[in-house]
Amino acid sequence: MKKLLYLSLLFINFGLAQSGFIEIEIRDSIRIKPNKFEYHVQISESKFARLDANVVAGTDSTKIKMREKYKELEVFLKNKKYKTRPLNNAEFQIHDYAGFWKLGFAVELQNSKELEKLTTELKTLDYISGAVGEIEYGDTELSEKRLFSKILAKAKRKGQMIATLTGQKLGKIIELKEGREVDNISVNIRDVYLSSLQDKNWDVSKNILFGHQWKTVTIKFSTE
Repeated sequence: MKKLLYLSLLFINFGLAQSGFIEIEIRDSIRIKPNKFEYHVQISESKFARLDANVVAGTDSTKIKMREKYKELEVFLKNKKYKTRPLNNAEFQIHDYAGFWKLGFAVELQNSKELEKLTTELKTLDYISGAVGEIEYGDTELSEKRLFSKILAKAKRKGQMIATLTGQKLGKIIELKEGREVDNISVNIRDVYLSSLQDKNWDVSKNILFGHQWKTVTIKFSTE
């Protein structure tokens, strides 16, 4: 009876079963380029709502100042000829205090150069915060095919290594199972003056915005 063997390397787990197969689990990713994306520019409440003896958060004075800056930001983006949409629809506002909802705009961008231009222009405004918002990718089926091809090639290399080490001959794939991912696509962006979106893995490659599509796949090979 063959001996049970476990090896582990980074995200890759190998298992040698007792019944003539090798099972490998691989987690890998590819870069995908977005077709377009939004950059959310928001009035920063902290610039106006100071919790001290003289100013109370949520007062009419704070609301007025924030709405004045909102109008100023709207004119600024319009003069720069950016395509925008409000981050909130006034029809669905519940609370009267502006701090309970987002005062700002989503700016539509096509590429990283436009993002660089926008963030450079926004640095002149000291009352805002910004983050990458919604991102639209292209042919997701094509990118998924690229990712599966990469994973299967890596699995075959690792399976061959395990087979050689255990004195076996690697056979064909007899089972493939895709793991569940909470967040299959993460996004990178270079560090900028404005704040970045929370709960994302940000990094940089030549100042280009791109996404990482991840998959975890378990591949079972027959052995001889």
